[in-house]
Amino acid sequence: HLLPILQRTTRLKNDTMQMVSLFRIEQKKTFPMDDAWPRDTVTDAIEATSLQFPNLTFDNQISEECQGFYNENLLLLALVTLITNSAQAGATDIVFSADERDGLTLRIEDNGHGFDPAILKGEKDTTRSEGSGLGLYFVQLIAEHHQRGDTRGSIRITNRAQGGACVDIHLP
Repeated sequence: HLLPILQRTTRLKNDTMQMVSLFRIEQKKTFPMDDAWPRDTVTDAIEATSLQFPNLTFDNQISEECQGFYNENLLLLALVTLITNSAQAGATDIVFSADERDGLTLRIEDNGHGFDPAILKGEKDTTRSEGSGLGLYFVQLIAEHHQRGDTRGSIRITNRAQGGACVDIHLP
């Protein structure tokens, strides 16, 4: 009987953190950046969502030696958002990987139904079948908040050839 209550509480906490972070980003508040380990950040995101989505399986393929320079709390919120999006899209498996060339690029792949072609073309922002409809926008803001010189972070969304979605978060 407690599981649905715990799942809703976790979702409420994640949504609240998302809204507070959006407010701080929009108010141009700074978030401290530091050396961090993506494998650990992904592990924390998995732990934060595993109760809410018990049917998801996760594969964290990020090397323990992989390192980045980012705000760990912001990236954690971006990952929780993407995991939530994947679950809402019917995914049962999510794979995380990373590339340290030219900054840090985290890749999140799932086996859900993938992105609507209109979203991939930039014709609309969301399917908004569940949630606030701010997920990808929120992740984009977090990526852009990470900056080195004139280079800002970014996201790239694609559909996988074998089905499902792929999101690359690039932090300079």
